[in-house]
Amino acid sequence: MALLTRTILTSLILTYENNSSYLQIDPQGCALFRENNPEPVYRIQEPLLLAHGIMTDSKTTHLVLLKTNGDLCYTLISGTGTPQTTIIAKLDVRGTRYRRLFLFPQGKIIHIFYASTHQSIPGLWRIHHRVWNGTSWQSTHMGEVVHPREPLYHVNLDSQGNLHFLTITFQGRYSLLFTNRFNGTFHIWGSPTETLRISGEVIDMTTLMTSDNGHHLYWVVKTSSGQYELRSAQQMDAHELASAWHPSPAPIKTFNTPIKNIGALEINGILWLLAYTGEENLMQNDGSGWKLVSSHTPFRQLVQWVHKGRRNFHQTYWLEDQRVRHAPAFHHELGFSIHQQTPSPTPYKTVPAQTFQPVPPPVPAFYPEQLPSHCDPLSAASVMENICKAIPSKITPLESNTPNLDVVTKNPVADSEDISVTSTTFEVLELIQASETTEGLEAPEALEVPDPLIVPESLVVLETPQVSEKPTEKVLQPLPVKENEELQSLIKTVAHLEQENSLLSLAVQDMLSKFDQIIGVISENALQVRQEADLLPFDELEPVKEAMSHLEKETQSLSQVLQVMLVKQEERDTSLEKLETQICQLQSEKDDVKNKGGFWNKWLT
Repeated sequence: MALLTRTILTSLILTYENNSSYLQIDPQGCALFRENNPEPVYRIQEPLLLAHGIMTDSKTTHLVLLKTNGDLCYTLISGTGTPQTTIIAKLDVRGTRYRRLFLFPQGKIIHIFYASTHQSIPGLWRIHHRVWNGTSWQSTHMGEVVHPREPLYHVNLDSQGNLHFLTITFQGRYSLLFTNRFNGTFHIWGSPTETLRISGEVIDMTTLMTSDNGHHLYWVVKTSSGQYELRSAQQMDAHELASAWHPSPAPIKTFNTPIKNIGALEINGILWLLAYTGEENLMQNDGSGWKLVSSHTPFRQLVQWVHKGRRNFHQTYWLEDQRVRHAPAFHHELGFSIHQQTPSPTPYKTVPAQTFQPVPPPVPAFYPEQLPSHCDPLSAASVMENICKAIPSKITPLESNTPNLDVVTKNPVADSEDISVTSTTFEVLELIQASETTEGLEAPEALEVPDPLIVPESLVVLETPQVSEKPTEKVLQPLPVKENEELQSLIKTVAHLEQENSLLSLAVQDMLSKFDQIIGVISENALQVRQEADLLPFDELEPVKEAMSHLEKETQSLSQVLQVMLVKQEERDTSLEKLETQICQLQSEKDDVKNKGGFWNKWLT
């Protein structure tokens, strides 16, 4: 930054303990982003010359802005309230340049520092201090710094709330270090004191106050050989006014290229130093001397890192990480764990996985071997067995197109087949009648349901409960067990009837399919017989007519069986509906009986 001749706005990483925010700054305005929030919580869209900020807790951020119209503004952003902005002063921005803002809120006291130089004397920088004492803003002139490019000054904060003001000014062959201290208890400044003389011209500088109030100064000086040395000095205890500065006898590191910026941090008692030259050089000092940790070609963006802790304060130049958004560079080496929610990298709309269920066939499949053993006499297996027996052996697809008339006319077992067909038909009818009689005998026992209009004696006990010795309490009698048993028996009966109804439906559907096959075979045989009957003599047509009459009788008997089965299924459906209605009535009566017990009956049951 010492080699720059124009104002370059750099963004800020603001941290407080384990919380962080990011102040994005450009010439057209600034925006404040909270942690893991892609949307800014505060934005100003006005041209800016300078901007600075600091976090004092996890939800409070202080900003100071210098606009191009000359307004020096202070803004307080809290977590829940509306941002409050105050215009501190109106500055001359036409003939004056401004650099290096510092901001220190301390309760009701607010300190703001900045440097300015007039275009008539560009190498002379005036340091200004503006303070809010709780009632008004006051301005103090802190002195001058002579430097052709940048104002070399820094402000630190110790653990007791004292401000330490350091400046380096160039005078011919030497650069002089002046220090001053602002007493945080009495709110007064001391006298500036020359504490260190540095040989040569200091190009850039930074300072660091550690958690144990150790004061460190780092600077870059150009040697006579054209190299750039990074040197340091230390003040053991910043609380002591007479504490001297002790410069290091040897430089920390020597560079062949100019150093653009330097930054210093203290994390867990370890010192970190960043030198931004033609390379990014990160160094570490854990008490045993400086060690080079990383050095590579620069590709990161310059930022300012302002950290406010309970025991220390850091404000230094640093680099922004290119992979993690709004995070400092080398955060892994520094021991920081970045908790950041990254959005999903897929910009396409994901389609949820759909589960496709197989479409059931229009006619359910029938598996006789899977039927239960307790099926009724009119089960699917028995009906199918009787129907298969009733189908005559003559009704089969012919093996060839030419019919074997000898088999039809000269079969001596035709009369016996007729007798067997009629006998099997009567067996099916007898089975249906037997099932009706058995259901008629079993139904009264299973369907024994009390009349819903008749109130049992057990319900009268609930309406007139016995009164105990205490008149305010009511003794409740348990509900009768008989009603629950009847309800359970009805539910079991309904489940059994539903199961038998499903089996009967399967049997009827299978019989209908078989009946369609029989009708198809009969029609095919009849068509073939009629086509060939025209070629036969009249006396040979008598056996064919007799066979056709037998087939018609068999078809009529099968249709009667199907009609009886359909009627039976309708009766079962009706009985199921009646049972469901009675169960609903019983449940509603049971709820009414419970509600009649009063307030205590509702809570105790």
